[in-house]
This record gives sequence, C-alpha cells and structure tokens, in this order.
Amino acid sequence: MTNRELFHATMLGENGDKLLHVEQGFNVPYKKWYKQGMPSHVQSARAELSEWENLHDHFNVTGFLGAPWIGVINEFCYPTYEGRLVSDDGSRVTYITGLGNTLRMYTQSEREKRDDGTTVGGLFNEIAFAVTCRKDYESTRELYIGNHAERYDVAWAKENASACMEQTDFLLTHFVTGPFAYLRSILGTETAIAAPYEDPEWVQMMLRDHLETCIGTYAELFKYIRHDISYVWEDCCGKTGPFMSPHIFDETFAWWYREWKDYTKSMGIPWTVLDTDGDPSPLVVQWYENGIDCMLPWEVNGVDMLKFAEQYPKYKMIGGIYKHMFEPASPGQVGRFTTNDVYEAIDIELKRVVEPMRKRGGYFPMLDHGAQGAVDYQGYKHYSERLYEYGKANTINRTFRQQ
Repeated sequence: MTNRELFHATMLGENGDKLLHVEQGFNVPYKKWYKQGMPSHVQSARAELSEWENLHDHFNVTGFLGAPWIGVINEFCYPTYEGRLVSDDGSRVTYITGLGNTLRMYTQSEREKRDDGTTVGGLFNEIAFAVTCRKDYESTRELYIGNHAERYDVAWAKENASACMEQTDFLLTHFVTGPFAYLRSILGTETAIAAPYEDPEWVQMMLRDHLETCIGTYAELFKYIRHDISYVWEDCCGKTGPFMSPHIFDETFAWWYREWKDYTKSMGIPWTVLDTDGDPSPLVVQWYENGIDCMLPWEVNGVDMLKFAEQYPKYKMIGGIYKHMFEPASPGQVGRFTTNDVYEAIDIELKRVVEPMRKRGGYFPMLDHGAQGAVDYQGYKHYSERLYEYGKANTINRTFRQQ
C-alpha cells in the first residue's frame, strides 16, 4: 500500500499489522545535523512536493501535505490589517500583525544565534489585541465574514491540484482553526477563556461567523482539491488540563465540531484530525463524540495515551512517543528511563508505546509533538529505523535530485 492508502486502511481497521510512521514536523538544528552525517541535499523540513529530498523523505516518514499550507487560507479578517514594525532594539522586535495584534519576539539575527534545536527563538509574547470586547468585534465584523473567494489563492489551487492529489507519499491535508483557537487568535487566551461566561451570545456570534466563513471559503478550494484529512488546530490545553470545562465545551463549542464534520464529510473528506497539546483528558471523549476521528499528539508529560487507548479501543490515535527520549538525562526526566544511553532509551520507549498500540490497532507512531529540541541526527535515525521492527510500512514513490 502507498502511504495514503495505508492511512485510510488504518483508519478503517484494515491495515493488518502494518504501521504508518507519521511526523508532525521537524524543528531541528540543521548545522548540527549536517555535521552528524545528514546529506547536504536534504534541505527542507516541511512535508512538500519538491525535486529535493526533505527530512520526511530522508527518513521514510510521512507527514501532512498542506494543500494549501497553514495560513494560506484566511479564516480571520479580510482585508487584513497592515502589518508594521513598532520597535526593534536589536534583540527583540515589536510588531503589529495582519490580525491587528501586537506581538514581541526575537529578531532574525538573534534567532540565528540560537540555532541549537530549541524553539525559544520563535516564541513570541502577546502584547495587545485588536478585538478586546463585543463592541470592538461588532464595529469590525464585516472583516470577519464574506469575501470567500478572496480568502485563498485560486491560482495556487488550480496549478497544484493535480500534483497534490496524484502524489501518494504524504497525507493530503487542509488546515482549519478550531473554535477555541479561533477565539484565542483574535482575543487572546485570557479573554477567550472568560468570554463564554461573560458574554455567551457574543461568543456564539463569533463562532457562527467563523464557521460560515470557513465553509464558504473552503467550498471554493474544494472545487479543485479533495483532501484525505481535515486537520483542526485547537491548542486549548495546558499541562494541567483544558482551558475550558466539559460543561462549557458542550454549551459553547461542541456544535461547531459537529457541523464542520458534517460539512467536510459531505464534501468527500473522510477524516477529521484534532491537534491539541498538553492534557486534553477531560474533553477527549467529547471530542470523539462530536465529530473528531483521530487525535494527536498525546504529549507524554501531559496525558497517558495508553490509558485512553485501553479504555476506548475504537479511538484512532497519532503520537504518544516521548520526544525527550532523545535526552534521557535531561533535568526533569529522571526516573522515566532506566538508562542514560539514548539508543537504549529509544528502545525502551518504543517497547512501552508502539508494541501495545500495534496489537491494539488504530494507531500511527509519531513523536508527541514533532522532532525538536536536543534530538540529534543519529538518534532520530535510530528511532526511525527501529520502527521497522514494529511493522513500519512507509513507502516513498517520488524521485529526487542529488547534488
């Protein structure tokens, strides 16, 4: 089977003992990896169609092929605000985004200095938001609705549709912002948490506007591309749990998932995958019951995926492999492994997670939030190759240019 065929077979419970190795992404130090043996012709971390081999291709790992990529479809305000630089002290910049929000982050030169595999250089601080209350939203509401045909690049869709649908290496995916993540993006996290209590009618107005904007805009895209996956980005959980109660989920957000699932399924897209970090435990069952077919990444520091896998054997799952297995001696990891040897730690983790999940079924091995941090090239290579012993059956059908 091709990777795409194996994905669908796994979702349907028809994959036998074959496993599809997926990765959410790579945020790794290229300079270090080249020194550790990575070929120079591997020049991209993104799952993409190119004449050059990317990291997914190199390790025979599938990923989510954005068609279009994240952020290309505008679900938010149209036209956008004029982004501009507010200040630059040489170390950090403060700027206004297309959403009208004010953010602060490290400068490009400072991020380049921090090419050590960490994500600190890319993190930002939220300073202010264009929408702070119902009055702000209502006065600019025309920006958040309508103009569906202008919210995506129709030329890109026409030009790339055939190549995207004909390829078999990556999972053809479109990305949509989930209801809480949408509120968080335009209001900030604190206001997004409080608004369902303080003004539930306003929240319903915003989410209805968002859903109708998404449906109208994606209807234009679906004229050209049919996807394997509707990927819902919904980062609404921290290490100690979700930013909403199960009661608020049912009252405020559940309908959004049901209606989005009904729509995408009617458009021929069979599966809806939810991406949320941290500990989603109080809401896991509600997500699956309201239209989500599969969840990721099941971060080990936040949630015990194996517990839910045993309790709910029909739930499909991606992830749950501890990304810090590549650094077993790191602070905070004491006691999780019986060894400080990286290769042995990897073997212990795969036996802990992949062995029982393969027997259970409905599972895709993946790190619990992409390859990042201190993972080194040889360590990741060992992990990827060791998965063949557990039934990894990925295939790469494209050919690549070599330097």
